[in-house]
Amino acid sequence: MLLWILLILAVNGIVSFAYTAATATEPAAIWGLLTSNFVFFLGITQAGILFSAIMRIVRSKWGKYYSRLGEILTLSFIPVAVVMFLVVYFGGSSHIFWWAKPGAEAEGGLTGIWLNKDFLFWRNVLTMALFYIMSYLYFTAGRKEENGEFVPEKSLNVLAGLVMASFIVTNTVAAWDFGMMIIPHWESSIFPPAYWVGNIFGGVAFLFLMSVYIIARRSGKGITPRQLDSMGKVFLGFALLWLYMFWSQFFVIWYGNQPELTGPLFKRMTGNFALPFALMIFSAFVIPFLSLIFRSIKLNVATLSIVAVLICSAMWINRYLMIVPQFADGSNRIFMTWTGISLLLGGASLTVLSLLLFLRFFPGVSIVTSGSDEHGHH
Repeated sequence: MLLWILLILAVNGIVSFAYTAATATEPAAIWGLLTSNFVFFLGITQAGILFSAIMRIVRSKWGKYYSRLGEILTLSFIPVAVVMFLVVYFGGSSHIFWWAKPGAEAEGGLTGIWLNKDFLFWRNVLTMALFYIMSYLYFTAGRKEENGEFVPEKSLNVLAGLVMASFIVTNTVAAWDFGMMIIPHWESSIFPPAYWVGNIFGGVAFLFLMSVYIIARRSGKGITPRQLDSMGKVFLGFALLWLYMFWSQFFVIWYGNQPELTGPLFKRMTGNFALPFALMIFSAFVIPFLSLIFRSIKLNVATLSIVAVLICSAMWINRYLMIVPQFADGSNRIFMTWTGISLLLGGASLTVLSLLLFLRFFPGVSIVTSGSDEHGHH
């Protein structure tokens, strides 16, 4: 039943977008909204295997409970990631990239080489391919170890490091292309690291939500207090880190006071976008920080899940504010329209559907890594 509901929501999102994009007199805004959903779901799913790699590098025991599901979350999303990128590239390039519109000419020199549709395609395809290949190799090596085959620990650690490095490469390219390259002459050296942190923050929260539904219900292995407490500390740490990264970018641009840099930044925070911005700050930092300093909230699955939902919502708003204000003034809250809601629900449905189908087609893959220590140390 759940699979059918997810499928219906996914189809509704696809049909709603296709109709709106085809009939809109100014389709740039709806293509911007699709792109914001693409980078959001791509980012949080890619963070799944990154979490696993980090837990292996630091030899975390409690993290093993979530790690295998994080790996599956990343790999299962590959078909959706490929299709969504192709749709955005072939259908939306001329709408979302100012330099790719008919008649637009990029400036000469190195900038002209970068602002090229063919190069846009290949740099994204190749960096994503690198990341997913590293992810697959890391996943299969971990499976071999779990099945009793000898895999040197050094090899697993190297693969984990390669996953982390390729994550940074592909997310840096995505941050450049879908964050900075859609705005003429806008740049920020801190933007890519802030983008990575947002993806990891939202990705870990989404991974926790999936673990509550899939691991706890399907494997019978409930989440222990230590695992809840540790995940709550991760949320709290990333809430502080995310705010620090946001402030670092804001302060440098504000202090420099160059209109071509401050204009796009302030547009995301004021006017018709002031309410979504305030919701983002409260959901990403204020509420998680004030909640997670209390141990009782961290040790309760329901309350920690609510915090995780708020974090995911905040990161989606962040991606919305990253892209859509460039194509709309915010007077028509496009995310509150039928198409806007359908796109969000469709993206979420495709993400969960791909995860569930992976588990159905590959029943031999355990969703909890063997040897996870339910009473492990932090």
